[in-house]
Amino acid sequence: MHLVGREGDGSIGVLICDDDDAIRQMLRAVIELRPSLRTAGEAADGNQVLAEAARLQPDVILLDLAMPQRTGLESLPELRRVAPAARIIVFSGFSMASVAEEAIGLGAVFYLSKGADPDAINDAIEQAAAEAVPGQLRAPQQGRRR
Repeated sequence: MHLVGREGDGSIGVLICDDDDAIRQMLRAVIELRPSLRTAGEAADGNQVLAEAARLQPDVILLDLAMPQRTGLESLPELRRVAPAARIIVFSGFSMASVAEEAIGLGAVFYLSKGADPDAINDAIEQAAAEAVPGQLRAPQQGRRR
Protein backbone atom coordinates (compact mmCIF):
# COMPACT_ATOMS: atom_id res chain seq x y z
CA MET A 1 0.00 0.00 0.00
CA HIS A 2 1.43 3.39 -1.01
CA LEU A 3 1.06 6.05 1.63
CA VAL A 4 1.26 9.69 0.63
CA GLY A 5 2.62 11.27 3.79
CA ARG A 6 6.31 11.98 3.25
CA GLU A 7 7.38 11.40 -0.31
CA GLY A 8 10.83 10.25 -1.39
CA ASP A 9 11.83 13.91 -1.70
CA GLY A 10 11.13 14.42 2.02
CA SER A 11 8.26 16.87 1.44
CA ILE A 12 5.64 17.13 4.16
CA GLY A 13 2.20 15.89 3.07
CA VAL A 14 -0.69 18.00 4.36
CA LEU A 15 -4.36 17.00 4.47
CA ILE A 16 -6.52 20.15 4.28
CA CYS A 17 -9.89 19.87 6.06
CA ASP A 18 -12.38 22.72 5.73
CA ASP A 19 -15.96 22.88 4.48
CA ASP A 20 -15.30 26.16 2.65
CA ASP A 21 -13.96 25.66 -0.90
CA ALA A 22 -12.32 29.10 -0.89
CA ILE A 23 -10.43 28.35 2.34
CA ARG A 24 -9.21 25.01 0.95
CA GLN A 25 -8.07 26.73 -2.24
CA MET A 26 -6.27 29.45 -0.25
CA LEU A 27 -4.53 26.84 1.92
CA ARG A 28 -3.42 24.89 -1.18
CA ALA A 29 -1.88 28.10 -2.56
CA VAL A 30 -0.18 28.87 0.77
CA ILE A 31 1.26 25.35 1.02
CA GLU A 32 2.61 25.59 -2.54
CA LEU A 33 4.68 28.63 -1.51
CA ARG A 34 7.11 26.38 0.35
CA PRO A 35 8.96 23.61 -1.55
CA SER A 36 9.17 21.44 1.59
CA LEU A 37 5.36 21.18 1.71
CA ARG A 38 2.67 19.68 -0.53
CA THR A 39 -1.05 19.05 -0.37
CA ALA A 40 -1.62 15.32 0.14
CA GLY A 41 -5.42 15.60 -0.02
CA GLU A 42 -8.54 17.50 1.00
CA ALA A 43 -11.71 16.90 2.97
CA ALA A 44 -14.86 19.01 3.24
CA ASP A 45 -16.59 17.50 6.29
CA GLY A 46 -15.87 15.66 9.51
CA ASN A 47 -16.61 12.20 8.12
CA GLN A 48 -14.54 12.75 4.99
CA VAL A 49 -11.53 13.88 7.03
CA LEU A 50 -11.54 10.57 8.90
CA ALA A 51 -11.72 8.55 5.69
CA GLU A 52 -9.01 10.60 3.96
CA ALA A 53 -6.70 10.60 6.98
CA ALA A 54 -6.97 6.80 7.22
CA ARG A 55 -6.37 6.40 3.48
CA LEU A 56 -3.61 8.99 3.01
CA GLN A 57 -1.74 8.84 6.34
CA PRO A 58 -0.58 12.47 5.95
CA ASP A 59 2.23 14.03 7.97
CA VAL A 60 0.07 16.98 9.02
CA ILE A 61 -3.68 17.60 9.10
CA LEU A 62 -5.01 21.18 8.94
CA LEU A 63 -8.40 20.86 10.62
CA ASP A 64 -11.25 23.35 10.75
CA LEU A 65 -13.54 23.06 13.78
CA ALA A 66 -16.87 24.12 12.23
CA MET A 67 -17.60 21.43 9.66
CA PRO A 68 -20.71 19.47 8.71
CA GLN A 69 -21.32 15.82 9.65
CA ARG A 70 -18.89 15.95 12.58
CA THR A 71 -17.05 18.95 14.04
CA GLY A 72 -13.29 19.17 14.18
CA LEU A 73 -13.38 18.66 17.95
CA GLU A 74 -15.55 15.54 17.51
CA SER A 75 -13.13 14.28 14.83
CA LEU A 76 -9.90 14.79 16.78
CA PRO A 77 -9.91 11.62 18.95
CA GLU A 78 -10.79 9.43 15.97
CA LEU A 79 -8.14 11.13 13.81
CA ARG A 80 -5.53 10.24 16.44
CA ARG A 81 -6.64 6.61 16.06
CA VAL A 82 -6.86 6.35 12.25
CA ALA A 83 -3.71 8.40 11.53
CA PRO A 84 -1.58 8.11 14.67
CA ALA A 85 1.58 9.58 13.12
CA ALA A 86 -0.21 12.65 11.75
CA ARG A 87 0.23 15.94 13.56
CA ILE A 88 -2.98 17.94 13.74
CA ILE A 89 -3.14 21.72 13.48
CA VAL A 90 -6.53 23.24 14.24
CA PHE A 91 -7.09 26.11 11.81
CA SER A 92 -10.19 27.90 12.99
CA GLY A 93 -12.13 31.12 13.15
CA PHE A 94 -12.92 30.49 16.83
CA SER A 95 -10.56 32.52 19.00
CA MET A 96 -11.67 31.48 22.49
CA ALA A 97 -8.82 30.13 24.64
CA SER A 98 -11.07 27.40 26.03
CA VAL A 99 -11.65 26.00 22.53
CA ALA A 100 -7.91 26.05 21.82
CA GLU A 101 -7.21 24.26 25.10
CA GLU A 102 -9.85 21.64 24.34
CA ALA A 103 -8.37 21.03 20.87
CA ILE A 104 -4.86 20.65 22.31
CA GLY A 105 -6.22 18.33 25.00
CA LEU A 106 -7.75 16.15 22.28
CA GLY A 107 -4.46 15.82 20.40
CA ALA A 108 -3.84 18.91 18.26
CA VAL A 109 -0.27 20.23 18.35
CA PHE A 110 -1.10 23.81 17.32
CA TYR A 111 -4.13 26.06 17.17
CA LEU A 112 -4.00 28.74 14.45
CA SER A 113 -6.46 31.50 13.67
CA LYS A 114 -7.83 31.68 10.15
CA GLY A 115 -6.31 35.17 10.09
CA ALA A 116 -2.75 33.78 10.31
CA ASP A 117 -0.37 34.92 7.58
CA PRO A 118 1.05 32.42 5.06
CA ASP A 119 4.49 32.24 6.72
CA ALA A 120 2.91 31.49 10.11
CA ILE A 121 0.79 28.72 8.55
CA ASN A 122 3.73 27.13 6.77
CA ASP A 123 6.02 27.50 9.80
CA ALA A 124 3.39 25.78 11.94
CA ILE A 125 3.10 22.92 9.42
CA GLU A 126 6.86 22.38 9.40
CA GLN A 127 7.08 22.59 13.19
CA ALA A 128 4.14 20.22 13.62
CA ALA A 129 5.75 17.67 11.29
CA ALA A 130 8.88 17.77 13.45
CA GLU A 131 6.86 17.56 16.70
CA ALA A 132 7.77 14.52 18.77
CA VAL A 133 4.89 14.56 21.25
CA PRO A 134 1.45 16.01 20.46
CA GLY A 135 -0.67 17.82 22.99
CA GLN A 136 1.48 20.68 24.25
CA LEU A 137 -0.40 23.98 24.30
CA ARG A 138 1.83 26.53 22.64
CA ALA A 139 1.85 28.84 19.70
CA PRO A 140 4.08 28.00 16.75
CA GLN A 141 7.33 29.92 16.67
CA GLN A 142 7.15 32.82 14.26
CA GLY A 143 9.88 33.37 11.75
CA ARG A 144 10.54 33.24 8.07
CA ARG A 145 12.14 30.20 6.58
CA ARG A 146 13.51 30.00 3.11
